[in-house]
Amino acid sequence: MSRLIPIDYDKVVKALTRIGYRFSHQKGSHIVMQLVDRNKYTSRFGDRKPEYMIVVPAHKPVGKGMVHTVISEADLTVDEFNELV
Repeated sequence: MSRLIPIDYDKVVKALTRIGYRFSHQKGSHIVMQLVDRNKYTSRFGDRKPEYMIVVPAHKPVGKGMVHTVISEADLTVDEFNELV
């Protein structure tokens, strides 16, 4: 199992974009990502139940606790997330 490290928010947003999320809107320092096509996500990761909206704080770096929260909301493993980053 890989370890989580603090990373910049733009890398988190890019990883979510690769699995089918898109930028919805931003309010202050919080970026809201929305799952566009559940079929794209399902074809990549099987029949999982990800959140349809994920909030990513626009911090440099995003702490590993928050990265873990984003990963769990997207229903990914740490290894899957690290492959996307």
